[in-house]
Amino acid sequence: MGKPVWVRHVLVPGLTDDPANIDGVPKFVAPMKNVEWVEVRPFHQLGAIKWKQLGLDFALSETEPAPPEPVARAVAQFRDAGCRAR
Repeated sequence: MGKPVWVRHVLVPGLTDDPANIDGVPKFVAPMKNVEWVEVRPFHQLGAIKWKQLGLDFALSETEPAPPEPVARAVAQFRDAGCRAR
């Protein structure tokens, strides 16, 4: 359809931060001409209260926030693959 798209990749320590895992995403995204940006978002616990209020178990409640170094590495991987990333 050619609509502008922004892709968000949430970096969850131990789940989506493996460099081999990240490699597959830009290989898929980079050829798409309508992708304007790829945003690498560090995981955080700010939404945990919403899960509690809904009476749901938050499976990532023990997961630490993503540190800056892996986030910077992931942004670099996306850029190296030809994506506009931040």
